Amino acid sequence: MKFLYALLICVLLSGCGISAKQPTATATAIATSTETLTPQPNLTATNRANQAATQAMRVNNSRATLTEIAGPTVTAIAKAANALGEISAAANGIDGLDLSKAKLVFGPTSDKLVQKNDKYVEVYSPGLSLKNFVARITFINPYDPATVGNWDYGLFFRNNHKDVQYRLVILSNQTWTLIDSKAKSYVDSNSSKELTINGGEKNTIWLIVVNDMTHLFINGVFVKSMPVKNLVSGDITPATGIYYGNAKSQKATEFRDFVVWSLP
Repeated sequence: MKFLYALLICVLLSGCGISAKQPTATATAIATSTETLTPQPNLTATNRANQAATQAMRVNNSRATLTEIAGPTVTAIAKAANALGEISAAANGIDGLDLSKAKLVFGPTSDKLVQKNDKYVEVYSPGLSLKNFVARITFINPYDPATVGNWDYGLFFRNNHKDVQYRLVILSNQTWTLIDSKAKSYVDSNSSKELTINGGEKNTIWLIVVNDMTHLFINGVFVKSMPVKNLVSGDITPATGIYYGNAKSQKATEFRDFVVWSLP
């Protein structure tokens, strides 16, 4: 049975091509293979335009970040500091975890990802390159799954916009999953009573990644520590439509107070 399961995943995750779709200044799109009726992880390599992320896009993102942390955003910086304090207090019981040297590198910022019901994952790319970090983000559930359909959203991290990235996915069936796209396999997956699923409700994700471990918190509650093998630097990107069929054209997945701190 395990052999058949592994074979099924390999078949479902193979055969993905490269698209020439171009990124915008605030969001990029990751090409997927042909849509399937059964939702499966979208583990396709990013297209060449996204791989490069274009120097202009990176410059624009850097300018946007500098604008966000300029003088008028003292309140936002204070808000980020308070958020880090909350995260540090909650993570205090995790052995060997030290957030005292965390440095604000992006945000806080809020935006939305417009779903297109096509063969692309919609992502927001801040243009970061980090191996170790703390990320905080609040997602707004885009609609009611019982009446409109399934949705998903999450964070890609150590994201090289190629075949090397991890995907933390929150699903409208009140479950979460962590996917290793390089290995084309699941790291872990489970249900969580902490997750909300109704349209307009919020889910706040705290993700701490240090070397070979990642620590997940949902709505302020510690969920699990999980191993990560790919010790590379990469972007941290909010995303939606990660599983096939989990998007409705022109529906928006909003995120708020997205902030990232680097760790040594």
